[in-house]
Amino acid sequence: MYKEPVFLKPVFQERIWGGGKLQELFNYDIPSQTTGEAWVISAHENGPSIVMNGELEGKNLSEVWRNYPQLFGCDITDREFPLLVKILDAHDQLSVQVHPDDHYADESIHKPCGKTECWYILDCEEDAEIIIGHQAQSREEFQQLVGRGEWSKLFQSLKVKKGILFTFQVGRYTLLEKAL
Repeated sequence: MYKEPVFLKPVFQERIWGGGKLQELFNYDIPSQTTGEAWVISAHENGPSIVMNGELEGKNLSEVWRNYPQLFGCDITDREFPLLVKILDAHDQLSVQVHPDDHYADESIHKPCGKTECWYILDCEEDAEIIIGHQAQSREEFQQLVGRGEWSKLFQSLKVKKGILFTFQVGRYTLLEKAL
């Protein structure tokens, strides 16, 4: 059906920690100087990408996933599109993210899968860090550290640099230096 690349229009998300780097580095027409995310491949309900060319021009990625599974090399259309690719501009500290496992996602938020991620660091400041978990040994210790605002005692962080890749799954992470 398709003999040319499919180009998708990114969806921009404003965040209090966002900035202007998406415009500066990628020449995106961002909505403001607090644009934190460009969802470049997304079938997410809060911002699906739109096909910009060819026979499917104007259709969103979730429609294409459901109605044209042969383009993806599969027949599975009863599940969510399995990928969300973002480019982030973290001009300030990001919020702490929670990565539920499959059981919690199914039971508590009625989603079929937990949250796994990978981050490839395109660029960063020299002293940049990423929080990769917490160091509390119990729920009580966690609550005490949060209550006292003792973030450096609570969170476990690692220095990051350009060109490294992190993969995150519930309870563990992997760091690959010089990944690509």
